[in-house]
Amino acid sequence: MKTLKKIKAHWLEDAEVREAYQRQTPEFALAKTLIQARVNAGLTQLQVAEKMGTTQSVIARLESGNSLPSIKSLYRYAGAVGAKPLIQLLQN
Repeated sequence: MKTLKKIKAHWLEDAEVREAYQRQTPEFALAKTLIQARVNAGLTQLQVAEKMGTTQSVIARLESGNSLPSIKSLYRYAGAVGAKPLIQLLQN
């Protein structure tokens, strides 16, 4: 049985897939941070949605890593999970 880790490694052998994956790194990192904050708060997506006055599907999209949410959405999400966003610009 193949594990997700092995499947991912296999896919990343393809240069086009690897480049597309690397372009998504900021989105994936943010998605991981959002999910971890929600889990740490002990909340479901539905509970976060209710606190934000939106739907569970909106929260699922925010946590999907498919796109970067607006800063306003980040602040609303953070408030719903009892966190404060920290936005930094780091020099390379």
